[in-house]
Amino acid sequence: MNVFKLSGMSIALLCGQLLLQGQKAYVIPSPTDAEAELTLYVDVNQCQDGIQNNALKAMLTNHPDDDVYLWTWQPSGPDGVGGNGNSWNDSNEALKMTKIAPLLYSITFVPTEFYNTDPATFFQRGISCLAKLKDGKAYEGEYDGEAKTEDLQIEIIPKLCDKRICIFPEVRQKDDFVSITYDNNQETNPDLQNIGDNEVYVYMAAKTGPFSIYPYASAVDVPNRPELRMKPVSGKPGFFRLTFVPEDYWPLIPADEAFSEILFYIIRDGVVINVPVFENLSILVCD
Repeated sequence: MNVFKLSGMSIALLCGQLLLQGQKAYVIPSPTDAEAELTLYVDVNQCQDGIQNNALKAMLTNHPDDDVYLWTWQPSGPDGVGGNGNSWNDSNEALKMTKIAPLLYSITFVPTEFYNTDPATFFQRGISCLAKLKDGKAYEGEYDGEAKTEDLQIEIIPKLCDKRICIFPEVRQKDDFVSITYDNNQETNPDLQNIGDNEVYVYMAAKTGPFSIYPYASAVDVPNRPELRMKPVSGKPGFFRLTFVPEDYWPLIPADEAFSEILFYIIRDGVVINVPVFENLSILVCD
């Protein structure tokens, strides 16, 4: 008999996993990185037949070898893999789930690629989905209800960013305070490495359409604009931050050209970057 002791962290992780296992649908890991792989689980055993015309639990109990598919519509349809399927009766094979245990199914994907959406929209809307048989009307006459679960909603908790560029908040509108944090310790461009505290600036341009871009200032003029200088983050050597309200930086954009993106890159005072690598800061546009 093996006797072992769990640390406080291990106990917390274990309790978190047990809590997740009591949910109808959940994702791991949570907190979640929108641009990294996650696994979505649907526990049909936790679902209740007879809600929203569903009967999948009864069907799988008597037909345990049937394949189960994901059907999802938020934060958008799964456009990155070709949609949910040709029809309700013919699910997309790319959405076939893996059977983990009796009545427990999973599917793994990168959210931004799978939904063809940006992280801000993903975190703001979460995931709305259900699990179903390939034919959503399978076993008609044998069961009362369609071959599906009820509608399931998964709230997504954003992972704290640990990348070279981090943007907060994850979901933002043009009148929000937005912070861009830059970790120069992760910089791979030799021209930007070991940068001085007063040398870090941001070139930014608002984008309102495929061919409509409004630079805040030219790249040559950026170091002359103190409002574009990133300030050192106290207690974190090599970290720099710029906080601003997007609509304050572009007050003259026509009202009928609402911008949904800001393109930006880091500039070092006195250094010319001939081929800059742009970062994308998405803005949530509310109707």
